[in-house]
Amino acid sequence: MSLTPHMSISRTQFIVNLDELLTKLSQAQDSETIRIATSTLNTQFYATSDCVPALVEIIARSPLIHVRQLAAVELRKRISKWWPEIPDQTKTGLRTQLLQISLTEQHELVRHSTARVISSIARIDVPENKWPDLLNFLNESCASPNASHREVGIYCLYTLFEVISDYFLDHMTPLFDLFKKSIVDPESKTVRVTTVLVLGKVADFIDTEDKEYIKMFKEMIPAMVNVLEKCLEDNDEESASEIFEVFDILLMLDAPLLSTHLVDLIRFFLTVGANRELEDSLRVLALNFLMWAAVYKQNKIRSLKMVGFIVESLMPICTEEDPEDVDEDSPSRVSCKVLNALATNMPPQQVFPIIIPVILSYMQNPNPGFRKAAMVAFAVVIEGCADFMSPQFNELLPLVCTGLQDPEIIVRRAACMALGCLAEELPAEIAEQHQVLLPLVFNLMNDTNPEVTKHACNALDAILDGLGSDVVQYLPMLMEKLLLLLDNASQTETKATVIAAIGSAAHAASEAFHPYFGEVLPRICHLMSAKEGGDAMILRGVATDTAAAIAEAVGPEMFRPYSQNLMNLAIEQLQLDSPRLRECSYAFFSILARVYGEEFAPYLPTVMPHIISSCQAEEKEDNILQGEIDLTTGDGDMDDEDELENFNYNSAIADEKEFAADALGELFENTKTHFLPYVETAMEELTKLSFHMFEGVRKAVVGSLFSFLRTFYVISTPGEWAAGLPLSYTVHENVQHMISTVIPTVLLMWKDEQDKMVAVQICQEFVQALKLMGPCVVAETLENTTRNVLDIFEKRSLCQQSFDDEDFIDEDEEAQSESLLIGAAADLVASLCETIGEGFSSYFDVFLPLIAKYYKKTKASTERSMAVGCLGECITGVKRAVTPHTERLLQMFIKACADEDQTVRSNAAFALGVLTINTQLDLSSQYPAILTALHPLFQNQSLPNTTDNATGAVARLILAHPDALPLDQVLPVFLGALPLKADFAENEPVFECLFSLFRANNPFIFAHLAQILPLFAHVLADEDQLTEATRAQLIELVRALNAQKPELNLASSELGRFL
Repeated sequence: MSLTPHMSISRTQFIVNLDELLTKLSQAQDSETIRIATSTLNTQFYATSDCVPALVEIIARSPLIHVRQLAAVELRKRISKWWPEIPDQTKTGLRTQLLQISLTEQHELVRHSTARVISSIARIDVPENKWPDLLNFLNESCASPNASHREVGIYCLYTLFEVISDYFLDHMTPLFDLFKKSIVDPESKTVRVTTVLVLGKVADFIDTEDKEYIKMFKEMIPAMVNVLEKCLEDNDEESASEIFEVFDILLMLDAPLLSTHLVDLIRFFLTVGANRELEDSLRVLALNFLMWAAVYKQNKIRSLKMVGFIVESLMPICTEEDPEDVDEDSPSRVSCKVLNALATNMPPQQVFPIIIPVILSYMQNPNPGFRKAAMVAFAVVIEGCADFMSPQFNELLPLVCTGLQDPEIIVRRAACMALGCLAEELPAEIAEQHQVLLPLVFNLMNDTNPEVTKHACNALDAILDGLGSDVVQYLPMLMEKLLLLLDNASQTETKATVIAAIGSAAHAASEAFHPYFGEVLPRICHLMSAKEGGDAMILRGVATDTAAAIAEAVGPEMFRPYSQNLMNLAIEQLQLDSPRLRECSYAFFSILARVYGEEFAPYLPTVMPHIISSCQAEEKEDNILQGEIDLTTGDGDMDDEDELENFNYNSAIADEKEFAADALGELFENTKTHFLPYVETAMEELTKLSFHMFEGVRKAVVGSLFSFLRTFYVISTPGEWAAGLPLSYTVHENVQHMISTVIPTVLLMWKDEQDKMVAVQICQEFVQALKLMGPCVVAETLENTTRNVLDIFEKRSLCQQSFDDEDFIDEDEEAQSESLLIGAAADLVASLCETIGEGFSSYFDVFLPLIAKYYKKTKASTERSMAVGCLGECITGVKRAVTPHTERLLQMFIKACADEDQTVRSNAAFALGVLTINTQLDLSSQYPAILTALHPLFQNQSLPNTTDNATGAVARLILAHPDALPLDQVLPVFLGALPLKADFAENEPVFECLFSLFRANNPFIFAHLAQILPLFAHVLADEDQLTEATRAQLIELVRALNAQKPELNLASSELGRFL
C-alpha cells in the first residue's frame, strides 16, 4: 500500500524510513534491489518537499559514511525542484545546518558533496540576495587558522564559482588577493590544489579585453606550476591529473593567460614527459598538454621558434618501449601524437628539416628502440609534410626500405606503418616505386610475427589503392598470398586487413581481377553471413566493403550471379544493431547503385527508410543513464543532470550518419528519376545535418547537396551552357528551385565552417557544379560566393582563425592544410572566371594580387605552381579583361618559366600563351624575351606536360602575331615537339595554328608535309586527342590536300580511311 508520507507518518518516522531505504540502497549488490529501492524513493519520498530537510538530517546524523554521501548526492538533485517550496524559516535553519556540516564532516567525499548542495541552493538564493551569511562564511573559512576549514572554504568557492560567477566577477581583485595566499598555503596541499582548480574556473570568465585580470592571472602561473610539481613529487596522481586538465583548458581559452610563460611551461612539460621515474600516466598527461599546445598555441610556438626544440626533446621519448595493447597510451605513443600535431599545424619548413637529421642518425643506432622511433616519427610527420617532402621522395624512400628489412620486429612493424602513410599521402610517388616496394612487402607478409604481417598487409592495402593497372603483373602471386593468409591468419585484425587488401587489389586491377572472382566471392559471401561474435562482425563489415570494391572492378554482368544474395545480406545487417555494419551497408548500396545504375531502383523502397532513420538517429551515449544507480561512489561532479543531456555525441552513430548522408547523393545520382519520391525528405534531413558537430557528416552533406543539384540538372536534359551573367541559356524550373534551396544552405554552412577540409570540399563542389551547369549556379548568389572566397585569401574565414592571434606570423610558411584551402579557393576563382567570363573582371582585379603573392621564391613549390596555374586558367575565362594586368603578369610568367620546379615551369608556359592571345596589348615587341623563356622547355623536361604547354604557347604566339616571329627558326622546334605526349587540350591551339599556316600557304609547312602527315594520322587514330570540331576541320584539310596534291598518294597511306 502506498503512503502519502507527510500526511500518514510523522516527520521522525519519515526520516527513519528514508534512512533505512538509503542504507539498503548503499549496500545493494544486485540490480533488482537497486531498481525497487530507487522506485520507492522516487514515488514515496522524493515526491514531496519534506525530502529536503530529511536528507539534511541524514547527512548530519547518519553514522554510515556511504549513507551520508548518498544522501548528499540525492539532495543536490532535489534542490532545483523543492527548495522554492520550503518555508523561509525552515530554509534559514537548513542553510546554517549545511554550512555547519561542511565544517564538521570528517570525510572529504561527503564534505565535497555537501559543498555541491550548498552551491545548488546558492544558485537560487544568492541572485535574490537571500543568503548574505554565505559570503561571510566563505571569507571566514578561507582565512581560518584551521586548515580543514580553509579546505572547506576554498572547495565551496570552487563549487560556487560557476553558479554565482556574476557576484565573484564584481569582486575579482579581493579574490586574487585570497588566491595569492591560498595557493601557497603552508599546511594544506588540498587548499593549494583546490586553488588551482578554482583558478581554472575563474579563467573561463576572463575576457580578452580584461587586461588587469589577465595580468593578475599570469602572476599566478608560476605558483600553479609549483603546486603541480609538488603533486608529481608526492606521486599524487589524482591531484596532478586535475591540474594538468586546468592547464589544458587554459590553452584553449581566448584570453592569452599563458603567453608570457609559454616557453617555461613547454620546457617544464617536456621535462615531466621525459622523466622516466614518474608514472607513465602522469607523463602522458604532460605530453598531452604539448599536443594541445601545438593546436591552440601554434602561432605563439612558431613566433617563439620553439618547434625545433620540441621536436628534438620528443624524439628520445619516442625510443621507449610501447605497451602490448595497441589502444593504450604511453609516453612514446603520445610523443608521436605531438609530432603529428606539430606536423599538421605548423609549416612543414619548421618541422621536416629538423626531424630528418634526427631520423637519419637514429636509423644508424644499434639500439632497435631508436630505429623504431625513427620509423614511427617519419610515419607521423608525413601527413602534414607530404607536399614539402615530395621533391626529396627518392632520397627518403631508401630509409623506409632499410626499415622494412631490419632484423628487429619492432622496426619492421614501424617501417610498414611509415610505408602505409607514404602510400596514403603520396600515392603517385609510391606507385612509381612498386618494383622496389612490393617484393619487400610480400616478404614481410611471410613474417613469423603476426603483428608484422598485419602491418605489412596494411601497407600493401595502401599501396594497392594507388597502383592502378601496374598491379596486374603481381596479381597471381599477390592473390595466392592473400587467400592463404585469409584462410590461415590467427588474428582477426590481420584477416580484416587481408580482406581490405583484396578489395584494393580488385579496385586497382579492374577487369584483370576476373580470374580470381570465382575463388574470392564464395569466401566473401561466407564472411558476410556471420550473425554473432564481435570478431565475426568486424570481418562481416570489411567483407561488405570488399564485395562492393569487387563489384565495381568486375562490372555488372560478372557480379550479377551474386548481386541478389549480397544485397539481401547487406539489407539483413541493417537489423543487427551495429552502427558500423549499417555504415558498411550504406557504402555497399552506394557502389552497387553506381555499378547497376537505374537497375538498382527496385531496392529503394527497402533501403531508403533505413537511411533516413539513420540520418535522424539520436546520438546518446548508452552509459549516461548509469548516473542514477551508481550513487555511492564519486562526488557527482556535474552540477546538474541536464548538463549531461547537453553533450550527446556518439562517434559510432556520427559515422553512420556520415555514410547515410553520403548514400543519399549517390543513390539519386545513379537511380535518377526513380529517386524523385524521396527527394523532399532527403533534402530535409540533409539540411538538418548541415550543422552537425562532426565534420565528416558536414562533408557528406555538402557532397550530397551538390549531387542533388547536379542530378536535377542532368535529368532536365539541358543544352550547352553559355558563359556570362545575366544568363543567356534556359534553366529548367526544377533545377532553378534546387539551386535556390541548395546554394543558400551551403553558403550558410560555409560562413560558419570551422574545419578547413570541409571548406576545401565546398570549393571543390562549387567548381564541379560550375563546370557542369555554368553560371546559373551562382547567378543569384555571386556576391556572397565571392565574399566567402575573398575571406579565404584574406585569411578571415572562420576555419583559418587560429586560437592565438596575438602573434605576428611569417606568411611565407604555412601549414599544409592552409595551402590546400588556398589552392581550392584559387580553383574556384578560375572556375568563376571561366563561367562568368569578362563580366567577372571587377572581381578578378581584386583576386589577382591576392593569388599572385603566392608566386615568390620563399613560397613552397606547390603554392608557386598553384598561383601561376590558377592565373593562366583565369585568363582563359576573363579573356581581354586581363589587358590592364598584362605587364605585371608577363614578367611573372617569364620568370616562372625558369623556376626550379617542373610543374611551375609547365604552368608558366601555358599562362604565357593564354596571356599573349587574350590581351589587347600588342606584345610582339616582347616576343624575343618570351621565346627565350620558352626555348629551354623544349628539351630535357622530366614532365611531358611542360613541353606540351610550351608547344601550345608557341602556337598561340603565332596565332596572335604571325609576322612577329622568325618562323623559319621557330617551326622546326615547334614541329619537333609534336605529337603532344600528355596534355591533349593543347592540341586545340596547336592545330588552329597549323590550319592558319596552311591557309597562309606557309612555305616551310608545305616543304615538311612528310613530317606533318604522320602527325595527322597519329591524332586522328586516337579519339581522345581532338575535340569533334577540330577533328572535323582536320579531316577537311586532309581531303583538300588529297585533291590539291594527288602526288602525295594519301589514299594508300594511313590517312586513306579519312578521305
